[in-house]
Amino acid sequence: MTKLYTDLSWLYDAMYQTFIDYDAEFQFYSKLMAEFGLRSVLEIGCGSGHLAKRFTEQGYDYQGVDLSEDMLALARQRCPNAQVSVGDMRTLVLPRSFDAVLITARSISYIVENADVLATFRSLRNCLNPGGKLIFDFIDAASFFGQMNASAILEHRAEYEGQTYLRQSRYVPNLTHGWTWDWHSAFFRQTNAQPEPIADDVATLRAFLPDELRLFLQLAGLATDEIRSQKTYAFDTGVVVAYKNARAQQT
Repeated sequence: MTKLYTDLSWLYDAMYQTFIDYDAEFQFYSKLMAEFGLRSVLEIGCGSGHLAKRFTEQGYDYQGVDLSEDMLALARQRCPNAQVSVGDMRTLVLPRSFDAVLITARSISYIVENADVLATFRSLRNCLNPGGKLIFDFIDAASFFGQMNASAILEHRAEYEGQTYLRQSRYVPNLTHGWTWDWHSAFFRQTNAQPEPIADDVATLRAFLPDELRLFLQLAGLATDEIRSQKTYAFDTGVVVAYKNARAQQT
């Protein structure tokens, strides 16, 4: 797990409130769930609880799971009434199932090995009610790798509670596990003089092609309903809607 979700969880929470329009995110997912008549929801990668707060306030039967205790501590502060717990999407076993299982914030990007992608889809398949939907967003590999420039430094600026933060990112191809890359990032606090360094971080992430996701889902006993595009602050993002394929043979 990267420092961004552990030691820097406070910084993630501050910066991403600027980067991500959580109201728009909630509207997107709640509208999609309404289309299929889904009311109970399990959010994988619930992070610091921004969607948890909105789902809970709107009366959804909600449960959140995240791998980071640091992020969950923030979620419990933000939304004390939300049920959240530590869990790994690759091995998740819960005592109940849900109408909708959401993997949000492109968290599937951190599952880089094929065996772990399959394990994730199989474990989440078991969390679905009959007629339920697995819904997750992903970074489109064709678009992302087609535009990648390993020497470019991308800067994002965030304002939160009177403080300005900067993130400088560099994306370096690393095709060890598939369409993967190393994300090198440096974080700063803007002062009147030079930016003050906070920390550096590095993570390996994975993008996907739509057809390979369809195949992973098929092998995990799921069928793809549709793939939609979603506007985000960075990366071309797709959203997959999948369901249990009762006739499928998992391998």
